[in-house]
Amino acid sequence: MSLLSDLKRKADLKRDLLRSPLVLLILLSLFILAPLLASGYFLHAHDARHSLIWLVEYDQGIRDGFLWPRWAPDHSQGYGYPLFTFYAPLAFAIAEVFHLLGASIVGAVKITWALATILAGVSMYRLARSLWGVGPAFIAGLLYMTAPYHLVNSYVRGSLAEFVALALYPWVIHSFWQVLTRKNARSVALAALSLGLLIMTHSVTLMLLPPLLALLILTWLALDWRREGKVPWRAALYALAAGLLGGMFAAIFLLPVIGETQYIVVDQWIPAESYNYPKQFLYLFQWFDFTWGYGFALPGPDDGMNLSVGLWLMMSSIVALPLVIRKRPQRPVLFWGFFAIAAIALFATLAPSKIFWDVIPMIKLVQFPFRFLAPATLFLALVSAGSVAALLPARRDALHPILLALALAILLGSWTYARPQHTAVATKDVSPAADIYFELDYPDMRGSTAFAGDKPVTSPKIEAYLAGEPLPLAGIIDGVGDVTSVRHGAGSDEVRVSAQTPVTLQFYTYWYPGWRAWIDDQSAATRAEGPDALITVAVPAGEHDVRIRFTNTPLRTIAALITLTTLLILAILFFWDTIRQPFLLFTFTF
Repeated sequence: MSLLSDLKRKADLKRDLLRSPLVLLILLSLFILAPLLASGYFLHAHDARHSLIWLVEYDQGIRDGFLWPRWAPDHSQGYGYPLFTFYAPLAFAIAEVFHLLGASIVGAVKITWALATILAGVSMYRLARSLWGVGPAFIAGLLYMTAPYHLVNSYVRGSLAEFVALALYPWVIHSFWQVLTRKNARSVALAALSLGLLIMTHSVTLMLLPPLLALLILTWLALDWRREGKVPWRAALYALAAGLLGGMFAAIFLLPVIGETQYIVVDQWIPAESYNYPKQFLYLFQWFDFTWGYGFALPGPDDGMNLSVGLWLMMSSIVALPLVIRKRPQRPVLFWGFFAIAAIALFATLAPSKIFWDVIPMIKLVQFPFRFLAPATLFLALVSAGSVAALLPARRDALHPILLALALAILLGSWTYARPQHTAVATKDVSPAADIYFELDYPDMRGSTAFAGDKPVTSPKIEAYLAGEPLPLAGIIDGVGDVTSVRHGAGSDEVRVSAQTPVTLQFYTYWYPGWRAWIDDQSAATRAEGPDALITVAVPAGEHDVRIRFTNTPLRTIAALITLTTLLILAILFFWDTIRQPFLLFTFTF
């Protein structure tokens, strides 16, 4: 009988699993992930080449022994650039895991796209379920996953880091909601972890979600104060602790960004001709314009890509409001709070918000007003969940039959958008030379350090890159001798110098804080020299092995220690309920 009972229990579990709205949501995601199964890639998407190039750069750093790569060796015409010091690297770290497990560069990036799509739906589902039940959560997850801005970011813009960040948005909101409602150590750890990971995923996210999250938390605390009649100090301190720990967890990225910005030319990241926010505001009709295109956001109303809110997202949130008002939404304050924050985000995409863009310096780093469609999409999906809960009241653990028809309509509405422009991928597109080919096509995308005179026009490495030959690593600019390349890494080079006289050796690599040199394993001084500020070393006469390596500065070391310490603190907080009793018993005993 026990065997029959076990089999019946397993059959019931399998049946319940297949009926689960979450499982159905994941299965439906396959409809918009289907293009990723095709061969090739979508290299015509705006940043698609970067999604491959930067994984190539990141992978070289990992294989050169860097646990946290910061230097992109093939950037800036092969002089290298501290790319991952300023560009949040977590999306590429995720892709790197799959590449190390055997996936190709393209395959690893596609897996990351797919997982981020599913995570977006799942994290939204969990957030909305905690507020309005499984039916509304199912629709919210599907709406968020298939929102036009999501599909634009993947198949039109090819912005991998921003896409992964969007998948984390609902998790961050949900984790902080749990901090305020549960007020325990584990919820603080999870909230800090989610916020820290978000910060390390997409730099611009710092200007988007955290301010809106802070506004939301203050609203929740005010409501708690009004309901309980006393200041919710405990909840406020827990939320503050989670926020601070989240920032500390991301210190390995944040502190170098803050401390080393002076060493690069920031204007090269946001050139005025293409990142001029006053020329990028949306027109109101674009929220409702459902035509699809693969062009760029341009000054004026004739943008080449879709910048709409989404038909069904609009219908289930804004258009449904009159009906929802009559039915009175569940959790009305939260519902209207989400709607207000969505309205703020949408307002930030329009020209009347320019007054705030002009007076808030940090907001300019968002670069494009249309990026506020990301938080707008997030909160409108939550409003949609509240609308469904109000209009189709049902058991919180059941999926209303009407929602299946709505899910089909949502999928059909997004089906024509989930179509990338497939392209073949050549070997050069996933090689170190890919960065060079890109910079030759787009010279304005080359970067330089603050020590160099200007962007590099060329370098001694270009011909070797294009010919697929070993790269020249260094040359003698003063004295008599020969240089032979020995080894080239992502953040290290080694050459053999045969010098008849004392020589001045110059590596074809930008000098930047952290580069160190050794002559025959003895530390040697480096300096920046020439118009391109390249690493220069004085070498005595004779036969010598000279190597350089990109090492941590004191600031980077401190940042890494803060992150590691915080990770330990988060682990203790996460398991605090498990370890507290033995700890108290030990303390009491001694």
